[in-house]
Amino acid sequence: MKKLFNNLNNNFFIDLFIVFFLSHIFYKITFIESIQGEYSLISQIKNGDVTSKSFFVESPTFTVLSLALGIEDFDMYRILIYAITILCFILISYNLQFLKKYSSLFLFGGWLITSSWFLGYVDIISVFLIILIGKHLFQNKLPLLKISLYLIILSINHNAISFVICIIFFVLISGELKKKIVPVIVFSQILGNALIKYYLTYIGFEGRGRLRFVFNDNVIQNSVNFVGNNFITVFWSGFLGTSFLILLIGNTLSWNKTRNIFISILIALFFTSIALDTSRIFSLLVTPVILYTLNEFKDSVIFQKKLSVLYSISISTHFIVGVYYFYGSTLTESPMTNLENFYDFITRIVNSLMSNIWS
Repeated sequence: MKKLFNNLNNNFFIDLFIVFFLSHIFYKITFIESIQGEYSLISQIKNGDVTSKSFFVESPTFTVLSLALGIEDFDMYRILIYAITILCFILISYNLQFLKKYSSLFLFGGWLITSSWFLGYVDIISVFLIILIGKHLFQNKLPLLKISLYLIILSINHNAISFVICIIFFVLISGELKKKIVPVIVFSQILGNALIKYYLTYIGFEGRGRLRFVFNDNVIQNSVNFVGNNFITVFWSGFLGTSFLILLIGNTLSWNKTRNIFISILIALFFTSIALDTSRIFSLLVTPVILYTLNEFKDSVIFQKKLSVLYSISISTHFIVGVYYFYGSTLTESPMTNLENFYDFITRIVNSLMSNIWS
C-alpha cells in the first residue's frame, strides 16, 4: 500500500492528465474503419462459420473478451474497446513511475498517437505489456514467471510485434540477464504461437496469416520503398517529442549502450520495412528503446540539473513540428474518418442513456 501511494505521489496524476489531453484533444481519438468487420467475427464464431480472411483474426484479444462477456451489440463492442484503452492508459501511467522524473517524457513518444488513432487494433495492450516487461528488465529484475506470462500474452495479442520486441529487448539488456532471458523468450514465443494456432484451427480460420501476407507479390518492395522514401517522417512518427533525446545518447551514454540503442532502432526499421502500416508498426517497435533511454537518463548526473531543459525542448518540438505520420502517405491527422467519429459516438450513447432524464 505504501508503494502504491508513493507512486501516486510521483508523476502519476500529471502523466494521466497528459495522456488524456494528448489522446482525446490533441491527437483526437478514432476507431479503425474495419471495426465493423472485426465485430462481425464474433457472430461468425458463434455460428461456426468463419468467413473473415484478414490476418487481424490472429490478434484475438478483443474477440475473445467479447465472447467471454457475451457482447452482442456493436456499440457495446466499441465501448468495450474504449474502456480497455482507458484502463491501459491508467495502468501505463502508474507503471511508468519507475522512470521517476522522466516518466512524462515517455508520453510524447509515437506510441500514444498510434493507440489514439487506431482504436480497434490491440496496440494499446501491446504497449502496456511492453512497459511491464521493460520495467522489470531495465531495473535488472527478472521475475521469470511474471515476464513469461507477459510475453505469452503479448504473443497472443500480436505475435509479429511480440517476436520483434523480444529481439529488441534481448539487444538492449546486458550481462547475465541475456543468458537468463533466452529460455523465457523461446518458451513464451512457442507457447504463445501454439495457442494462436490452436485458436485459429478451433474457429476454422482459413485466411492468410501475417507471414503469408508479407510474401505476397510487391508487398516487401512497396514497404521498403515507403520507408526509404519517407525515412524522416517514419523516424519522427516513432519518436515524436522524444526524438531529441535519442539524438543526445551518443554524448551521454557509453558506447556499448549507445550501440545497442542504434542496433535496436535499425531492427525496428528493418521489420517496419515489411509492414505496410508503416508508422504504426515503427512506433510500437521503438517503445522499448524510448523506455530504455529514459531509464538510463534518470541516473545520469549530467541531466539531473538540466531536466527542465529536456522537457522544454522535447515538448516544444513535439507541438511545434507537429504530427507527421506515414500510413501509405504522409498524414497530419487520423486517416480513420469514414465512420461515425468518436465524439459523436460518445454523445449519442450518453444522450441515449439519459433520454428519460433530459427529456
